[in-house]
Amino acid sequence: MELVFKALADSSRRSLLDRLFDRDGQTLSQLCSRVAMTRFGVMKHLRVLEAAGLVTTRRSGREKFHYLNPVPIRLMHDRWITKYAAAWVGALGDLKRELEEETMRDRPEGGATATALRHIQQIHIRTTPERLWEAITQSRFTRDYFYRTLVESTWAKGAQLVYRNADGSMAADGTVIEADPPRRLVHTFSALWDEAVTPDAPHRVTWTIEPMGPVCKLTVEHEGFAGETATLKCVQGGLSVILDGLKTLLETGQPLMSAN
Repeated sequence: MELVFKALADSSRRSLLDRLFDRDGQTLSQLCSRVAMTRFGVMKHLRVLEAAGLVTTRRSGREKFHYLNPVPIRLMHDRWITKYAAAWVGALGDLKRELEEETMRDRPEGGATATALRHIQQIHIRTTPERLWEAITQSRFTRDYFYRTLVESTWAKGAQLVYRNADGSMAADGTVIEADPPRRLVHTFSALWDEAVTPDAPHRVTWTIEPMGPVCKLTVEHEGFAGETATLKCVQGGLSVILDGLKTLLETGQPLMSAN
């Protein structure tokens, strides 16, 4: 939390976050062309933002792209606003979702035109890799942070996975592509929770768990959206709620009210 406050306290760093909010997934050169700072200054500020978890990066060939990660801001929101101003949460919901949007375009190597969209978020959770894997793959956990759905699968390669609502109806389904407990899970995902998302084609979800001493860094990547689909918009607005709820559940043993 202290690193987040330090990062946000500087107006130049806030300006860089604004640029990424306007257009996510930029290279260092692109960011330098949009702000009144030297290349060295931009690099220095980006390192602080990365250390605070407010910016994530991904390499494609020789290029390094920078993405806004709104999860730490979401955690600040839930630490104080939800607790002390619960009556206002509904009114702030639209603003919160706007701040959490993180649309990212794939940058294929060789300068090819991007045709699919990607959405990435990261969070640090004080738990073990084994416990985190359980929380991702067991229904007794998902019901308390994944919008009350119950996940079902054998988690073998090629197996079906299903997220069911409390009434037994299907909220989503997919196929396991790779399962390497407790480090990496890859599967397809077809949203079925309402008529707006049901026509959308399946996309790919990758969960990556990296132990870092007493905590684990969890990276969740949704990719392969065929344009600005209804499913993509739901992921943009809802993924940080899921990750925040997962963190709260594993660190306190209690579900997060706003994730229910």
